[in-house]
Amino acid sequence: MIIIKLILAFAALYLLFGLLFAILFVSKGVEKVDEGANGGSVGFRIIIIPGTMVFWPLLLKKWITVTKQTGHD
Repeated sequence: MIIIKLILAFAALYLLFGLLFAILFVSKGVEKVDEGANGGSVGFRIIIIPGTMVFWPLLLKKWITVTKQTGHD
């Protein structure tokens, strides 16, 4: 029972960090990571939030890499 609670707590924490990251990423980072997202509508940004929440560690790594290559945030 404790293992299940730990797994659920980890999943909740992971998704909480994902939501916080998604808000920042969707508003500022998506254009830097994917040039095709430039000029994306509000609907597009809402649609990518669940995927951003799940894949936030990978997107964070890519965002950092792109920022270092371009030399600006």
